[in-house]
Amino acid sequence: MASLTRAGYLDVDVKMLVEKVNQIYREKGGFVQLTLTGEPVKPYPYFRFDGKIIKGPPISETRFRAVEEVPHKETVVSVDAAARILFDAGSFKIVSAKVAGGVWRGVERVKLMDTIKRVKVVESLDEAADWLAEVELEAVAGLVKSYPDALVLLDRPLVFRSGSLSAKAYRRLVERDWRVVGMPKSSSIRLSSGESALGYVSRLGSKMFRDMAWSYYPLIEDEKLGIGIGAVKLSPSGPVFRLDVAWELSLRADFEYLSGMLAYLQDFTSPGYPLPLKIVHNLSRISDDELSMDRELLLEELGISSKASIASKLLEDSGGSEFKAKYLWGGIP
Repeated sequence: MASLTRAGYLDVDVKMLVEKVNQIYREKGGFVQLTLTGEPVKPYPYFRFDGKIIKGPPISETRFRAVEEVPHKETVVSVDAAARILFDAGSFKIVSAKVAGGVWRGVERVKLMDTIKRVKVVESLDEAADWLAEVELEAVAGLVKSYPDALVLLDRPLVFRSGSLSAKAYRRLVERDWRVVGMPKSSSIRLSSGESALGYVSRLGSKMFRDMAWSYYPLIEDEKLGIGIGAVKLSPSGPVFRLDVAWELSLRADFEYLSGMLAYLQDFTSPGYPLPLKIVHNLSRISDDELSMDRELLLEELGISSKASIASKLLEDSGGSEFKAKYLWGGIP
């Protein structure tokens, strides 16, 4: 506690934090729910979406599978998009997005598309996130036209708000190519015990499969949402990732085999993570210098319009507060 205080944290905040964390874990460990036969109840995964709670089956060791690499020459389309705020004017935000994509045949790169820059005025972060997903899916659809039946690999969960433009874009994509996979870097899925679902499955998998890659499926299956969700560890030394698959793919493909295909694509400088995703993620980044240049260009565009005062009004409303904005939606929800 003293070390955090020396680092500049308020002592009262640190004390409250320590007490709260201790309370959380005391409550978790102090009560174990039992079945009618006296056995501990296994926790079930769930997440909240569109005002509903989506539940999965209780965690079970029987859903784990060892994963071996599956060498292949499948066509893989991978796309990623990142967004940053150009200006935050309070009642609205101007958001910039950069989309990168490419095509691989197995581990061999076929092509990289030219990065696309998009810009939009939004009134909320939900609207911005929906728009970012939409422009990413539009880029995927453009590549899939030239590479039908490709395995589509995205750095995002495959869950989109009902009625949103991104949900419609996703449905059009699946109708054209049902082999869509999402591999977000984080997950909001939790267990009924209060723990992170990925953390719990990771600990259990490490005990069952020491020094091995493995998969777990399903965490969640929901036909109405059109999704199956599992967990994968593609390398013995790699992290555990959530893996979303389109509902059609969950019905037609074996999750263990699909995991083996992804394991074959992994980048050995970042064990456990597919190389196509790493490349498009790096290409989609918007640097501070690039962001500053885009702001200057936007102000120039506004300044040469018939309403020459628009640029100054925008600067006044923004107040410079968002000039320190960080990445918002490089991956998930």
